[in-house]
Amino acid sequence: MRRLVFLAPLAATLCVAPAIAADSDGPIIVTAQPLAETAAALAACLARSCPPDQDIAATLAHAENQFVAGSYKAARTTLLKSIDRNAAHGRAFPVAVSDLYRANGRVAEHVGEARSFQSSVLDMRDTLREGLGREDPRVLGAQIEVGDSRAKLGFPDEAARIYADVEKEALSQGLNRIAMFARLRQAVLAQVAAEDNNLPSDRKRARAMLEAIVADPLPGTDDLRLVAQVSLTRMDRKAGREESTAALMRQFAEQGGATKPILIAASPIKSPGIDTVRNAGNQSLADSSTNAAFLTIAAGDTSRRLVALNSIGKWADLGFWVTPSGKVSEVEVLRSSGGTGWLAPVVTHLEGRVYAPLKASADGVNPGFYMVERYSLTARWTEDATGTNMRRREFAPRIERLDITPENYGRPVTDGA
Repeated sequence: MRRLVFLAPLAATLCVAPAIAADSDGPIIVTAQPLAETAAALAACLARSCPPDQDIAATLAHAENQFVAGSYKAARTTLLKSIDRNAAHGRAFPVAVSDLYRANGRVAEHVGEARSFQSSVLDMRDTLREGLGREDPRVLGAQIEVGDSRAKLGFPDEAARIYADVEKEALSQGLNRIAMFARLRQAVLAQVAAEDNNLPSDRKRARAMLEAIVADPLPGTDDLRLVAQVSLTRMDRKAGREESTAALMRQFAEQGGATKPILIAASPIKSPGIDTVRNAGNQSLADSSTNAAFLTIAAGDTSRRLVALNSIGKWADLGFWVTPSGKVSEVEVLRSSGGTGWLAPVVTHLEGRVYAPLKASADGVNPGFYMVERYSLTARWTEDATGTNMRRREFAPRIERLDITPENYGRPVTDGA
């Protein structure tokens, strides 16, 4: 049976296992346990009135299994019932209960429940704060996650303030990794803003922040310095300059290559248009080129928008190889629900990724890494602008992503593995 690391806490990533990938999503390891087994394990735990930490562990294992199987609503139900049972035990089991809230927030993202996502992240942070104390490193890591949620929900100024406060507190405690992570988050936030508004002054500010991290990293944060280097190469590519990306690739090659996939370059996933969403259920991936232009629906054609949004709720697992040279090959849809026509921009994004060259194994052979990522098509629920307080989906669909690479992804995939 494989160990689940469903929604690993950011604080653990910062303090124990350095993360050098260019995005912040925690990994989800696919369990080998059948769904029926995790369901039975949870039921047996509840039947014997097991302690809260055991209840939560069984809950997370089963909810993750449900999520990977595509049963998003069932996963949320499992998590919410466990929250009802265990929220009162936050002081006694702060880490376990916070993991429960974190998992609920992550699943909420994939079903468009923005309010639940927001409240779950706050509850996660507050549970750690009440159980561990405000100065615990894990609380500061959780506060960074709060900042991430504010940025994702469209409040970058709040996020920047949160990151700055965390950096200041972490520096006062000598927590270099958390301080540098918060500093990096501020720089990347400035970079995103510069890309959105394309103002020279903002580009200059973002570049200066990233260059400062590269030039003077805090001790023990070389991996985060690398993230800043990657971000600078992205800014260069946006400006039509490829030299820094090539130099970074040469740097890895000269060092013998990376031991695991490190993303160097990737273009954003192009948002799917409404017509693409509407037609996706009746298309195969091979036929999706007809939607490449992503037709725009007239602003007043609400009925067509609602018809399109009714088809939201699709998901797909895409597998691909990262080759020793750092290229992506053999992108394929491993399984899906609800049609795959909406995946065309995802495939384009994956095929355009560039990873660091990989280190050869002891025998001089490296087959590469096989990776699996879950993509979900959704739209957030909103209660504003209707005049009736009735919930409705936002008109703009979203694509959410999670890494569900099995823990044996460094080995060749064979039948029955």
